Amino acid sequence: MRKLLVLGVLALAFLGYRSARAEDMSGNVQFFVGQRWLGDDWKPVNQPAIFGVEVDFAPTSSPIRVALATMIASDSGTAVAPVLGHVGDVNVAFFEMSAGFLWVPVKKGVARPYLGGGVVLMGAGFGKDWNFWDSGSHDHSFGFYENAGVYFKVGDTFNIGMDGRFVQGTKFTFAGQDVNANYEQASLLLGFSWGK
Repeated sequence: MRKLLVLGVLALAFLGYRSARAEDMSGNVQFFVGQRWLGDDWKPVNQPAIFGVEVDFAPTSSPIRVALATMIASDSGTAVAPVLGHVGDVNVAFFEMSAGFLWVPVKKGVARPYLGGGVVLMGAGFGKDWNFWDSGSHDHSFGFYENAGVYFKVGDTFNIGMDGRFVQGTKFTFAGQDVNANYEQASLLLGFSWGK
């Protein structure tokens, strides 16, 4: 079911792009720096710092935009009790790609709020060192995201604002233990726009 949903989102994005080629396009490239909060199963590495990039675009006349993003997050700490099969120094890293849609109802004006949602593919590595891929301490999962925020236009092209993001529906297995990487996230947004 999730694979069909991902294929559906990608097909809609492709069809939207093909139908809009002849029109003027507009969009944004936004950079995110912030904090993520995971569930207690991940303590003491349940508050990773994040960095991400999102590109959204659509015909200038459309309030609905295609949104493509990638994000990385990481944290390290010392586990006193076993955490996913590890004690002592532990590290976690996440890499995710998402595809979805962004509704930007205000086309003109300084403040531009938005709502979005779509699917996410997330990879996670967990262990005593940062060599997750060679040690076999990694897994991946599909999930769903929602985001909301506001950015402010400074001049014709510069954006600054805040973004909130929520991910649900993920499932990973580490050391024989199932755990999700669902999260809440808050970020500072800096970016630039093109088009009208």
